Amino acid sequence: MDAPEAPRDAAGDDLDEADRLEVERGLRFTHIMMTMNKSQGNEAIASIQALAALLVRKGMIDPDEFGEELAVARDAIGRVVQPTVRLAAMGDKYAEGESVDIDCASRIPLCGARCCSFAFFLTEQDVAEGVARWDYGNPYWIKRADDGFCVHCEPETRACGIHASRPHVCRKYDCRNDPRVWIDFEARIPAPMPPPGRTMPIAMAEVDASADSIARGERERASGHQQAP
Repeated sequence: MDAPEAPRDAAGDDLDEADRLEVERGLRFTHIMMTMNKSQGNEAIASIQALAALLVRKGMIDPDEFGEELAVARDAIGRVVQPTVRLAAMGDKYAEGESVDIDCASRIPLCGARCCSFAFFLTEQDVAEGVARWDYGNPYWIKRADDGFCVHCEPETRACGIHASRPHVCRKYDCRNDPRVWIDFEARIPAPMPPPGRTMPIAMAEVDASADSIARGERERASGHQQAP
């Protein structure tokens, strides 16, 4: 099998390690700023919606009424699915006691390594190492292959291709009492294998910040009930 090609810049030149780290650093900065902007933008939209509703209905602003309208608008914004950057801080994954002691190798033929199909996000340490691959469309969730499994889970054996540097979450995860994996761990009876997971869309979902979604919240408030999102 041919070795994978090294990353290239816009001019087609190979990126050296220093350049790659700088690109990753820039991406992390962008993701942090995106999270901040989203939070500030949500607050601004909620305030504008609340103010507009109050002005139309009353023609004046009262502090208590404005607070009520702001709470309604915040709730409407909160029910809109929006992208969020996820990055955990769990300390040193190589420290003593950070790995659960389970004989995974002997159980993979039974469980099919289904824990490797679970979605989770990496830690600051995982990202800094640059070993575990994350989904650029959903920072910093573990990257998954088309079959729904982690890209580091080898298709033929279901063994972990980066076991020595596996993410912190993988080290801490204990499948023994997880009904998604085992009916009876001690008796080595696995749960039914779930269907393959779908590929995660960019930003986890299509962002819908349209006026219609806000208007729906206002209509529900006026009617005295709310529908399930």
